[in-house]
Amino acid sequence: MKDENLTIIITGASSGIGRAVALELALSKPKLVIVARRQKELMKTAHAVKRMGAKVLPIVGDVRNREDRERIVNLSLKAFGHIDVLINNAGLGKANLFIDQPEEEIDELIETNILALIKLTHKVLPIMKKQGKGHIINLSSTLALLPSYPFAVYSATKAAVKIFSDCIREEVKEYGVEISTVLPGPYETNFGNVAGYGKSGFQGYEVLKLAGQIAKLVSNPKDDLIKPWFFVPLIWVTKFSKRLKRKVISGIADEIIKAKRETDLTMKLEEKTQEVAEILAR
Repeated sequence: MKDENLTIIITGASSGIGRAVALELALSKPKLVIVARRQKELMKTAHAVKRMGAKVLPIVGDVRNREDRERIVNLSLKAFGHIDVLINNAGLGKANLFIDQPEEEIDELIETNILALIKLTHKVLPIMKKQGKGHIINLSSTLALLPSYPFAVYSATKAAVKIFSDCIREEVKEYGVEISTVLPGPYETNFGNVAGYGKSGFQGYEVLKLAGQIAKLVSNPKDDLIKPWFFVPLIWVTKFSKRLKRKVISGIADEIIKAKRETDLTMKLEEKTQEVAEILAR
């Protein structure tokens, strides 16, 4: 099937990897269904996609909500008649030592990163089975394979995404449905700010390059996509060396914790400055 005949759903498409993938896919002019909670940012993505000549259906919704998931599927079918690719990109991270992590934050991570992904996949798979073809691309993380303790719950959810993808891949291949898992490292998105550690010492890689690789999966499916490329040998080597794995994980953890402490301190200073300014203004 040519790209212009494909209907592709992308969740979390208002910013970051999801927006970059939408813009990259728009070059081949498929029918794009883009989903996000933030209407203003989502519409910016929609306008950009339209200017590139692709058909686009923006849907403001929360993938954690059952009614919104049903609406995403129903509106996609009503508008375009079929669903060929689902890119489960919506997700978030929170950097926190587990012992200090609020329960509501734990709930948010689990519900967004894995429960919503599983449930939306469950809604779409019967449609793809009936069609006799389809492709689901799930966004995991390299932290699923190199779990770091400031991201215990996040890493656990992303490991679950990887395992879930591996399991259903074998189940659905007889229906002509492909399952791919993307495991990205650090890229230049707003992830650090949302996670609470701001700009860490990690080099953020060009997100458009990652988006290009994800877009290629649509026409050339593969089981796993690990990017940047050098994470592949790093992950392979750490499988056979506990000492090296601990060193890598500790390095990641130390950098994130340092950045989070600096960010927290900056925020507290800004709050104090604002309080003083308000007092002086009275």
